[in-house]
Amino acid sequence: MTTILLKTPKQNGSVDLIPERVVFFEQMQVIEAITDKQECYELFFYKHKFLTAVKTTRMKRSSYIAQAFREGFIYESPHPFIHALVSNNSPLKKLSYPQLKKNLGQQYSKEEQARILTFFESFIPKKHLFEDLKTLFYSYRREGKMASAYMIVRELIRFAPNNRFVKELANDLSFSRLSRLYEEDPAEACIRDPLFAEACADSNGRLLLLEKENRWIESLSLSMQEMSVLPTTQKYSLFTNQMKQRVDDNSYVSLLEELSHSISSFEPLTEELLQIYLRDNNLERLAALVMGDKMDLDTDQLQAIADALETMEIKENIENLTPLVLRLVTNNPATTRPLLENYVISLFLVHDLEGVQEAVSRFPGHLPIIKKIERMCQISEDLNHLLELGEAYYELKQVDQAIECFQMEMELKPSDPQPLRWLAKIYQDKKMVHEAKAYQQLCVDVQKWA
Repeated sequence: MTTILLKTPKQNGSVDLIPERVVFFEQMQVIEAITDKQECYELFFYKHKFLTAVKTTRMKRSSYIAQAFREGFIYESPHPFIHALVSNNSPLKKLSYPQLKKNLGQQYSKEEQARILTFFESFIPKKHLFEDLKTLFYSYRREGKMASAYMIVRELIRFAPNNRFVKELANDLSFSRLSRLYEEDPAEACIRDPLFAEACADSNGRLLLLEKENRWIESLSLSMQEMSVLPTTQKYSLFTNQMKQRVDDNSYVSLLEELSHSISSFEPLTEELLQIYLRDNNLERLAALVMGDKMDLDTDQLQAIADALETMEIKENIENLTPLVLRLVTNNPATTRPLLENYVISLFLVHDLEGVQEAVSRFPGHLPIIKKIERMCQISEDLNHLLELGEAYYELKQVDQAIECFQMEMELKPSDPQPLRWLAKIYQDKKMVHEAKAYQQLCVDVQKWA
């Protein structure tokens, strides 16, 4: 995802945003994005559902969103989580504060409304937010729902702990029994208060809760963080199975690669990435994976990589493959001869002969093709060995260089039919019938004159 289209309250108004990062904190997700004029927007989500967007220049250091960026899980763009949040909520529409409150009242409980309102401390005057929180509190208290009213009190304590009104509520005797309940019987409090239950849950409990509420993006995020801290085969299996049900192939690979940055030595992960890169012919990432400091492959795995590389077209970023090919060849030179030949031939796509020799200088010198390159460099300036040099180029599929050598040999030795035979063969290979016949006839004539 390169841009996000945000609709604005203006008539047919919209703004294109470039996402930079997303943070996951408690039930909130915030995408930070900028315009092409470097204007910053914060896009707010609650349990995956889009709330509104706020244009901002800075956030208060003590605000809820500042805490989120300090303590939450942050993912840099581009990222599958950003794509999923935006795709699942399109079109995104910026709401005014009154419109936001109206929508919240229609979709969420008063406790959730109170929690959501605290998100906007950096962008809405605190006194306005405080009054709206008090309104939610009084609404419950008028209805005699003291347990629910106390949940709002807890949100007020989080939001403005030093406020005199809040302190009075916190010490109100009518709430003392409920206050003790949270301290003395948290299990019972969790049954009554979903927000408290989520805050108290361990990682397994929170994963179950997230799955139950279909908050799969948060669940994947939490699973990734759990894997980063303490990877196990069971956790990895659950994580990958969950991804297969929720994301496409590209996102699946992207999330595995991100996870590998923190647990690069975790064998199930590296083995899966290895198989994916082989399947997709992704040579550059395959090389980076295999040559990682913590990647330890056995002989069979190295041979499997070598066998796969033999059938691939090694063209782009050939230099990046040098360490990988060197490792494979050094590990088993007898069975990797076709791979090494394929690699050397590919080097000629980006290097001349001297460049190829430099690129293979770290390979064992006794290998036949390495000897061939060394010999070619030795005779490359020797006019007495043009025929040998041309044959070597031909064997390495460097047809143009071979033609040049044979044509020079033909001019230097006009009575020798050998370079003519080679030129006829090469043009026959190139399906250039007219040229092939011309050299064949010239070869016949030279032999007659001889």
